[in-house]
Amino acid sequence: MIQKQTIKEFLEEVASVHPTPGGGSVAALSGAMAAALTEMVCNLSIGKKNYLEVERRMEIIARHMREARLDLLDLADADSDAFEKVMEAYKTKDKTKIKAALYWAIEIPEKVVDLATEIQTAAIEVAKTGNKNAYSDAMSAEHLANAAIESAQENIVINTKALASLKGD
Repeated sequence: MIQKQTIKEFLEEVASVHPTPGGGSVAALSGAMAAALTEMVCNLSIGKKNYLEVERRMEIIARHMREARLDLLDLADADSDAFEKVMEAYKTKDKTKIKAALYWAIEIPEKVVDLATEIQTAAIEVAKTGNKNAYSDAMSAEHLANAAIESAQENIVINTKALASLKGD
């Protein structure tokens, strides 16, 4: 389970000869890091006299970012599981099983894209209205969210192509 690993252990697994965890899990974790950074900027704004007018909004965003961060951690694990299910399905040569596995392998990165898009929007808002001393953190979150979106979309594209090739049979 990815979320129980140290960062070092996770990176060693990514760098290994094994196909999982791969790009989809890394995309989800990039999104989770973006959410964490956005949450941090909110927390650095809450309770500060210069940010009282946005305090309630920062609390709402921080809570949403925490939920997104936890969801993305789950999706990082789910992505690895989905890839393994696709590989198992291909071994059976059962097109119904393969299609079902591919649909799941598309659904997970779609969820990553949705969450990362929300995080990206929140990060931009927090960069504009949150603690100015943490502006670079908010913008780093925006960039990480974008990386999560772009990376997850790559998995959607490749699995959609695989699915389309089965429909032609």
